[in-house]
Amino acid sequence: MVNEVFASEETVALAKQKACDMLGVSENQVEFQILQHPSKKMFGMFGGKQAQVKAVLKKSVSQKALNYLKEVLFYMGFPDFNTEVLSESPEECEIKIDGDGLGFIVGKHGETLDSLQYLVSIVANGNNKGKNFCKIRLEAGNYREKRRKVLENLGKHLAAKAVNFKKRVSLEPMKAYERKIIHTSVDEVEGACSWSEGEGERRHVVVAPKDKDENEEEIED
Repeated sequence: MVNEVFASEETVALAKQKACDMLGVSENQVEFQILQHPSKKMFGMFGGKQAQVKAVLKKSVSQKALNYLKEVLFYMGFPDFNTEVLSESPEECEIKIDGDGLGFIVGKHGETLDSLQYLVSIVANGNNKGKNFCKIRLEAGNYREKRRKVLENLGKHLAAKAVNFKKRVSLEPMKAYERKIIHTSVDEVEGACSWSEGEGERRHVVVAPKDKDENEEEIED
C-alpha cells in the first residue's frame, strides 16, 4: 500500500487535494509538507513554478504503539517477542506481548509492564489533545487476566471474612486499577463494603461490614 506521494498543482490547496486523491484518503488522514510555493510567470510567459507538496499517511495510534514497543523490546534484549494488536478503538487499544521470559517484562507486581505501558501510551499519542487521547493497554501473556482473577477472589474472601468476624480488614497498597477490582468484588458480597485510605503509594483498600464501627480492632491480614 502506498503511504507517501508527491503532487504538483497551481496552488497549494490543489496540490494537497491531488495528493489525497492519489492516496484515496481525506485530508485529515494525511500529514503534508510543502516543498515549494507557487510563483507567477514573468510577463505571463517565462518562469513560474507550481506548488509542490509531499503527503504521508498518518500512522494510527496502534501502529505508533506497536513500532515503539518493538523498538524498546529490541533494546531490552527481547527481539523475538511477538506483539499483536488485539483490539483498537478511538478510546482504547490493547496490545499483547508473547514469548519466553515474560517475567522480565511483567516485573514485580506488574511494575515493569505498567511502566512500559505508560511510555508506549505517551509516544503513541504524541501531541494528541486530551479529548483524542487513546488509552494503551499492554498485556504480557495472560498476566493481567490472571491478576484480575486473583484480586477478585481476594476481595470476595476478605469481604466474607470481614462480615463473619465483624471486623475490618486492611490490604497492602495497590495501584488504582487493582483497588477498583477489589471494590467491585467486595460489592458482590452481601453485608460488606470497602473504601480506600492513604495517599500516593501508600493508598490501600479497607474492607469492612457495612455496620462497622471504625474504632473496632482490625483483622490481621
